Amino acid sequence: MSKIYRRPTLPKAGSKAKTKKNEKNRVRSVIMNFRVSPYEKKIIDARISATGLSRADFFIESCMYQKILVKGNIRSFSEIKNRLEDISSCIEDNPNLEELDDERAECLRIILEIMEKLFGKGK
Repeated sequence: MSKIYRRPTLPKAGSKAKTKKNEKNRVRSVIMNFRVSPYEKKIIDARISATGLSRADFFIESCMYQKILVKGNIRSFSEIKNRLEDISSCIEDNPNLEELDDERAECLRIILEIMEKLFGKGK
């Protein structure tokens, strides 16, 4: 056996690995993993097959665009407090909210949405 086995999917020496681009021409180079029970996997697989989406698209759509029920606990309130302190210091440095970066703006939107659910509209 003078040859070393090489999978055909591996990039050739010296060439760059291909990255998958989505419909908006963004590169998806980060991998996210999580564990589920066999029962949860069965339920998730059934939901994925009902949508007709790929697994990746299903999880991206679910995580980015579906409403999430947050049950208040010390960990979530502590994280909200830390995020609000970060946003507050950013606003103090630059009071023009139009220049707030996308990550902080999205975080503020989510916090306001949670607070609205907790305390209701107009109360």
